[in-house]
Amino acid sequence: MPKREISVTKQQIKIQTLGKFFIRRGDEVLSENSSRSRRMWEVFKYLLSNRDKSFFPEEILDNIWPEKNYNDPNTVMRAQMFRLRQALSADDPENNLASNIIFSQGCYRWEDKVNCWVDVDEFEEYVNQGKKESATDPEKAIASFTHAIELYKGEYLPESAFSEWILPVRAYYHDLYLNCVYDLADLYKAKHANNEVVKLCEQAATIDYFEEKIHVKLIEALLAEDMTNRAKAHYNEVTSAYYREMGVKPSAELKSLYRLISLESGSFELDLGTIQEGLKGKELINGAYLCDAELFSYFYKLERLRNERSGKSVLLCLITITNPDYSMPAAAHLKAVMNNLQEVILEDLRKGDLVTRWNDAQFLMMLPGLNREQAAVVMDRIEKSYLKDYSLKGLSIHKKVESLLPLEGDAHFF
Repeated sequence: MPKREISVTKQQIKIQTLGKFFIRRGDEVLSENSSRSRRMWEVFKYLLSNRDKSFFPEEILDNIWPEKNYNDPNTVMRAQMFRLRQALSADDPENNLASNIIFSQGCYRWEDKVNCWVDVDEFEEYVNQGKKESATDPEKAIASFTHAIELYKGEYLPESAFSEWILPVRAYYHDLYLNCVYDLADLYKAKHANNEVVKLCEQAATIDYFEEKIHVKLIEALLAEDMTNRAKAHYNEVTSAYYREMGVKPSAELKSLYRLISLESGSFELDLGTIQEGLKGKELINGAYLCDAELFSYFYKLERLRNERSGKSVLLCLITITNPDYSMPAAAHLKAVMNNLQEVILEDLRKGDLVTRWNDAQFLMMLPGLNREQAAVVMDRIEKSYLKDYSLKGLSIHKKVESLLPLEGDAHFF
């Protein structure tokens, strides 16, 4: 799609901040990185990012390097500004970028004395232009959003990854970019250009892979184009990456899309025996079943409903590891004890018993078909088995048994 000219005229001086920082004046690159020049370029980035604001030297130093303490911030800043102006200066006044750094009334600021092209200015202008055009001229809006996305090469000033002052600015441009992607995707969707949505979202995912909404729109577009197998493959890839990298399970929206994928695939198994084999899976568990807290909570609710109907006994058991004064043990000390205790619990409990590590210091267990006395025996056996092979290392173990439903009596401690 051809690009349209916008109100930013072509300048000899160009400053890129998205995806990479550099300053080019004609064929000359001014912003060559080196350990000696890094500090002055951090000052440049700070002033550029806060254009038309004035700062005392100590403000600039405190914001860029808050961990350092300068006895004479004025002298330090004068030295950085001297080197920076040398790097930016030119004999031609129209190209002398040093003129944009102003010192007045004890403060430094950036002023556009010498005109230059800054990528974020054009990026933001195209985004705003696309928003205005969306309601009246979708095709122009598509062109504006497309050009804005082309300008977004990555996060704002990525070389300054550990500078806290830059985080709000970086988040601002990142949000602009994502909203631009979503707006453009919606415009393509309205004209049934689902393949364009796929291309757009695949490109966006290379910049921000863990932004879930990008994948939702991509999968929706694939389904709209009857590319069910590709949608399923993408879902599996994304959800695996989320769990592997962040420990995050699929959201409700992604799960809903997966159900839609399953329906769209049109593959139904009519043999109940085959379905049961699939549900059964491989027999990998010899003892109790260890699950996460979320799944344990689901089974807990299910057992309560069953108990209301059948009246059969199901016991909820809690094992807690504490310091002798009931405080939380040190993490490193606690971790070894909990790992060993988990092995003992899984070996001592029966098939069908359910276990979860509820938090860093507690295990929860559901034991169906036992009464309180039997459950107490099981808890005692776990403690004895643990102490036979391992040491509590000065920690204390506490056990508690309670009916799954509060049918009678209070909790039983022992």
